[in-house]
Amino acid sequence: MALNPHLIASQWLSQCSSALRDADAKAFVDLFLPNGWLRDILVFTWDIRTLEGREKILSYLTDRFSDAHITNIRLDETPDLSPRTSEVPLSQLPCVEFAFSFECQRGHGRAHVRLVQDADGVHRTLTALTELVDLLGYEELSTLPLRADVTGIPDRDMQKDYAKWVQDVEANPHVIIVGAAQTGLQVAARFKQMNIPTLVIEREARVGDTWRKRYPTLILHTISRHHSLLYQPFPSNWPEFTPRDKLADWLEHYASIEDLVVWTNSELKPRPTYNPEDHRWDVTVLRNGVEVKLRPAHIVLATGTLGRPIVPDVPGMEGFQGQAVHSSRFPGGALFAGQHAVVVGAGNSSIDICQDLALRNAASVTMVQRSTSCVMSLDFLADIFRESYSEDIPLEVADLRFFSIGHALRKRMAIENQALAWEAHKELHEKLRKGGVSFNLGPEGQGVLILVFERLGGYWMDKGAADLIADGKIKVKSGVSLQRFSKKGLVLSDATELPADVVVFATGYVHMREANVELFGEDVINQTEEVYGLDEEGEIKGSYRPSGHPGLWFATGDFSVSRFLSKALAMQIKAIEAGLMPDDGRRRV
Repeated sequence: MALNPHLIASQWLSQCSSALRDADAKAFVDLFLPNGWLRDILVFTWDIRTLEGREKILSYLTDRFSDAHITNIRLDETPDLSPRTSEVPLSQLPCVEFAFSFECQRGHGRAHVRLVQDADGVHRTLTALTELVDLLGYEELSTLPLRADVTGIPDRDMQKDYAKWVQDVEANPHVIIVGAAQTGLQVAARFKQMNIPTLVIEREARVGDTWRKRYPTLILHTISRHHSLLYQPFPSNWPEFTPRDKLADWLEHYASIEDLVVWTNSELKPRPTYNPEDHRWDVTVLRNGVEVKLRPAHIVLATGTLGRPIVPDVPGMEGFQGQAVHSSRFPGGALFAGQHAVVVGAGNSSIDICQDLALRNAASVTMVQRSTSCVMSLDFLADIFRESYSEDIPLEVADLRFFSIGHALRKRMAIENQALAWEAHKELHEKLRKGGVSFNLGPEGQGVLILVFERLGGYWMDKGAADLIADGKIKVKSGVSLQRFSKKGLVLSDATELPADVVVFATGYVHMREANVELFGEDVINQTEEVYGLDEEGEIKGSYRPSGHPGLWFATGDFSVSRFLSKALAMQIKAIEAGLMPDDGRRRV
């Protein structure tokens, strides 16, 4: 007999409402599978948590369940979120999926639930996301404020109001965001809609320059729907995979049309000091060479999960007669036609550069792979995102569904289903094997999607380079390290000498927290938690949640992460301003 998803969801919701009305945490937890998952964003604590299994969920909720005061539960009947049958992503497991809204002590909330049948045929919760979506009295604006009247015709008085607003933000920002790439701009756009006066500072001359200065063949490795910016979808004829320069120009366009206050050619001078008495920072911004003193309550570091480039200290580099450059400043393969190239590293940047050099007729291209890499095809990963971020559903709905599954569960499912991934990559991996590449599907078989959040390295997404490797147009030296430069090349640990006119170091970057020690000093940074990677619950470490130091926040992750979690960060800052959340930088777990 066919399932009736609306009936199943309604019955579950009735039981859930009873448990909430009676403040019965155990009755609520009994609605979960024994190994079910709860992801909670600011409803039960001022934190982002993921709990696996009834025991941990009950322990988490016992002292918090009644205090949340969840009431007025309403099944979401909108076409995109009403109850439906589907499959749990990354598995073949059938489920009933639905969403509901509610009111709670802190404001307005929503939830997303997936039910699967247990051994007795009872539908219980596999995944549930509870999320605070607005603080009571501090709701997000639904339209862009200022600039023009409702007819769309610029109004002279309104333009004056806008100019005055900009002046006020520049003179007295409540928040300074450091970094005007995709993360900083999306957070700033969210803050503007939440009426948080925010100034973004960017050291480069133009918004988007951090992308313009990277290697010219760079394209994003996720589909455009996945890396769309908050509030602003790409045009309908936008390429599925966005090139470097189009992205850079779009970021500049985005800052303008979202009315963000951005200072370019600007950077913080070392060392901002925090005053615990009035909860303000004393900072000096060097803007176009002129010092400007400001006193924000919060600083958000959106300087990139990875900081300054890492260039290994290889003996003999000073005597090398060729050119040595980090991948972040690689000018493109066309300049090296007819020359011998060595690329050190075996991640996304490395394989992109090797492919560019080979296709631009370098005399030889050799990748030096020091350790094994997770290699998956771009199309395989794109198919996952095409399903999750289908064009026929709103982006906000796609984000809700995607982030309702925590990274820890995604990792579990990827490992359990890795046989399918190995089979799908059989042909690709045979080409790599022929070229001598050492490859895997991640140390635990978790695949690229999880490694992005765990390590942000150690993988590449192949878009044709495997063919060049199999044909010998890209040679690979695997399991070796660099010993020294010679005048005309590189000597490896196996005594091989590679001729080189150019050596490209695709050797990664210093991590964000370490990169900011010089700016803030060890006394400040040592108070903060580790930044990026996944904690024991599968949440991103130190990001969009209290860092450990009051008034200092980190914003990291890919486009979708900042698009989704910028709201949680905005609400925490609003809650501190309203006296609802302690302003001491500590997480309340």
